[in-house]
Amino acid sequence: MKKMKAILQKVTVCLFAVVCLCANISTVANAAEIGERERDRDAASVAIIEVQSYTIEGGMIESGKEITVNLTLHNTATNVSANNILMTLSNSNGSLYPVYGNSNQVYVGTISADQTKVIPVKLTIGNTFTGNAVDLSCDFVYESANTRMNNTSTIVIPTSGGSTIGVKSVDMTSHAIVNGKSLLAFSYVNQSSSNITDAKLLITGKVSTGSKEIKLDTVYAGKSYTEDLYVTFVEPGDQEINISLQYTDTDGTQRLTDLGNYDVTVSKESSFESENNGGSNVIFKWVGIGVAGIVGLIALIAVISYIRKR
Repeated sequence: MKKMKAILQKVTVCLFAVVCLCANISTVANAAEIGERERDRDAASVAIIEVQSYTIEGGMIESGKEITVNLTLHNTATNVSANNILMTLSNSNGSLYPVYGNSNQVYVGTISADQTKVIPVKLTIGNTFTGNAVDLSCDFVYESANTRMNNTSTIVIPTSGGSTIGVKSVDMTSHAIVNGKSLLAFSYVNQSSSNITDAKLLITGKVSTGSKEIKLDTVYAGKSYTEDLYVTFVEPGDQEINISLQYTDTDGTQRLTDLGNYDVTVSKESSFESENNGGSNVIFKWVGIGVAGIVGLIALIAVISYIRKR
C-alpha cells in the first residue's frame, strides 16, 4: 500500500511539472508574439523615407559635366505619412554639387503612406573628378505622427550612369526652321564587350515622322562615336522635345534611357525666304525696267538716224 502511494505521489509530481513546463512555454510564446506585434506596430507608426531607385539624365559622369539625377523617394510606413520633408544633398569628396544658383537643400513636401515621389536634382561633376563612381548622400528631416524624424540614404552612381551605352553628350540646336534639317550632335560609347545592333533615338514632340525614331548603326564593343543627326520640325513656335535612347542590353533586357528635354525656337518656313524673295523681285523689276528703257532709247535713236539719212 505504501509502495502504491509513493508511486502515485511521484506520478502526480511529474504531471504537475509537465503542466508547469507547458504553461511556461505557452506564456513565453505568447509574450514573444505580442512583442513582435508591438514592434511591427511601432515600426509602422512612423514613416521612414528611403531612396528606392534613381535614373540619370545627361549620360555619362564626366568632370565638369551637368547631370540630372531623378530620385524616387519611398515612404516605407503602411499607415502614416511623412510631412514637410527637407532633403539635404552631400558628397564625401566634393566631386558632386548643385549646379550654379541652386541649393543643396530640396523641399520635398509630403509623401503618403507606402507611396513614392520622384524628385529631379540638377548636379555638376567637379572638374577634378576621377574614378569609376561618385556617391550621393541624401539626408532627410521630416515630421511623422507628431514626431520629428531624421534618416540618411546614400547611393553610388557609376561613371557609366549604369548603362551599357554611355552617353557622353547630346547637343540640340536651339533654333530651327519649319521643315528644315536641324542638327542633333550625339556622342556615346559602348562600355560592354558585346555589339549593340538595335540602338535608336526616340524623339517626342512636333517633329516629322522620320525624326521620331532615328536608328543608329551597330555600336561595336568598346568603341566611341560622335554623330551628326538631323531633326525636322513641322510646326513653328517655341517647341519642347524629349530625347530617349533605346536598345537591347547584353542580357537581353530592353533599356530606355531618358536623355532629357530640349527647347527649340522654330521659325516659319517662308518668313526668311519671303523677305529675300520680295527683295529679289523688286531688284529684278527695276533691272528689267532699266534694260527695257535702254533698249527703247537705242531703238528710238536708230529710228531718228534712219529718218535723217533719208
